[in-house]
Amino acid sequence: MQLDAVEVLFLHYADGKTKEEAFQHNFWLTEYNRRPEDLLDHLVKTGAVYPSSDLSVTLTKFTIPIIKDLLKKSGIKVSGNKNDLIERVKQQQEFIDLSELKLSPVYVVHDSYEVFLHDTVFINYISLHGPVTIDEAYNYYLDHADITPSEIIIALHEKKIAENLTKTNKYEAVKCHHLLADYYSSELNDLEKSLYHLNQFTMLIVLQSIQRYLQLEHAEQRNSFFNIDNYTIEKYRNMLLMKQFTINELYDKLLEHSKELPYADNHITLAAQFIIRYIIGSEQTEIKLTEGLGETPTRE
Repeated sequence: MQLDAVEVLFLHYADGKTKEEAFQHNFWLTEYNRRPEDLLDHLVKTGAVYPSSDLSVTLTKFTIPIIKDLLKKSGIKVSGNKNDLIERVKQQQEFIDLSELKLSPVYVVHDSYEVFLHDTVFINYISLHGPVTIDEAYNYYLDHADITPSEIIIALHEKKIAENLTKTNKYEAVKCHHLLADYYSSELNDLEKSLYHLNQFTMLIVLQSIQRYLQLEHAEQRNSFFNIDNYTIEKYRNMLLMKQFTINELYDKLLEHSKELPYADNHITLAAQFIIRYIIGSEQTEIKLTEGLGETPTRE
């Protein structure tokens, strides 16, 4: 297929939209340096999408009350969901006045592209998150077209983690762990793997803070330096409330999930202890950590 990554993303975006809707945002130009007019024109020329005036798609742009009003004015029953109502309008359209609706053609993906559309749904997720780019994702798909969209998302983020874990700035690895923790939980309902990535994310946050703390002058170290965002802490507390594990089991998992991270053993232990104290709201959380940092690291 003669489509690049931006065109594939626009294919997903334009599906089910009118021309006005497809052109209403300027992020295509600001983010990808592409005009939506050109993108749509290319998709039409390649046969990927086409404008449809079929009522089954044009009426989806209107609310249920508007569609019901059409039927009611013509004495036709108004029960059922939106699809039922649209089908009733189609069946009875010769008796219904549609002139007030100003129906516009809606772009629809051609049947020959339906499988491709399903297989490339990952590109929507990638475009909304990061740090993986849509070009990286699409090229990976072209080389691994036999795996599922979820497998592509996971593989790309794991690859990005491996690439960035040895760098001084581990932001992209931290970001990917955070995304995978949410993805495994919300999309795949895999709580064990979600917890693994949540633990990696939280441990990296604390361990990186330890590294920065140790580089400060003594006077600067007196300022509060360590924290974990409320969203993450609430996730841990909710899992504890749901009895998915005990606080002791969580501590063991923090250590287990972090044993391959490139940090000193005692820093990993201190980071895990800090997280547990932070979750339970101990007033000694930061004090205990900074006291422990006076010890000599046992492994680098």
